Amino acid sequence: MSKKVLITGGAGFIAHHLVAQILKNTDWTVVSIDRLDYSGNLNRLHDILKTFTTEDQKRVKVVFHDLKAEINPMIISDIGRIDFILHLAAGSHVDRSIDYPLEFIMDNVVGTCNILNYARTLDSLERFVYFSTDEVFGPAPIGINYKENDRYNSTNPYSASKAGAEELAIAFENT
Repeated sequence: MSKKVLITGGAGFIAHHLVAQILKNTDWTVVSIDRLDYSGNLNRLHDILKTFTTEDQKRVKVVFHDLKAEINPMIISDIGRIDFILHLAAGSHVDRSIDYPLEFIMDNVVGTCNILNYARTLDSLERFVYFSTDEVFGPAPIGINYKENDRYNSTNPYSASKAGAEELAIAFENT
């Protein structure tokens, strides 16, 4: 049986490239969950899907949902059985995070909590991958390459919300 991957924020800039790579290199089915706000754009998915066969295009399903809300039974039914979750959905504009910090807490921390809560109910889940940002470490002086477990030094609400979501993912793993 082919694997099935849920990609949060699948219509986003990075995630739509990931969808293309999965279609190109696997026989997996992709479910993209996205709320399609200012950073999610269905045209991105449409443009990449045009480069694939009709059969490959049928391997992609888009589910509309805002992760600030819990994943309810109707959405769970739309998603179906999942083997992998790749969590890329996030508010990511530093300047906007300064003007609207609570939006970023809701998107990045609450949204991550909701997808983690959903993930822990899945018997078939093989792996959950959280995509973060180097912004959690703050500015890197020339010649410095931060390592995964270096201390956070968030310099804006965006990076602080991503650091909070990282810690939440670690807490879920540990418990």
